[in-house]
Amino acid sequence: MIPGPTRNARVPSASPTLEGARVNLRAATAADATALREISFYDGVAATSEDEVRAHLQRITADQARGETVHWAIEDTRSARLAGTVGFYRGFPGGVGEIGYVLRPAYRGRGLMTEAVGLAVAYGFEVLGLRAVVAHTDAANRTSIAVLERCGFALVAVEGAQRTYERR
Repeated sequence: MIPGPTRNARVPSASPTLEGARVNLRAATAADATALREISFYDGVAATSEDEVRAHLQRITADQARGETVHWAIEDTRSARLAGTVGFYRGFPGGVGEIGYVLRPAYRGRGLMTEAVGLAVAYGFEVLGLRAVVAHTDAANRTSIAVLERCGFALVAVEGAQRTYERR
């Protein structure tokens, strides 16, 4: 039997707004479904419609209510438009949070994700009381690896094409 996600009692029922210089992290809502359609995934399954995005958001909201995730929409402060998402997923076993993120193509290459990941990681350590944050990415995803390295993550495991990075 595979153990389920581990609850973190410090997870808020709704994602708080975190303000940065170029991005704000805020709760994602059903009103974001159009912008999220091209980047919405739940358990590795891509949404193919706005209804599926809303269903993903409902599942994420339920996960957060159980203390197993914190999920944010990334808002570009210059345009006030949704640029992507970032959050902690799959519970918090042993005080470790797994971070995941995705950026809409039009917003890539501007440093927005580096700032968003930095804000989320700081929240994880300072508010959620995490002892470590991990991220998994494909070796070919040089952009994601660069974000992790800029945010202070170090490579800790290699399994085939999969790379695991950690920050303590």
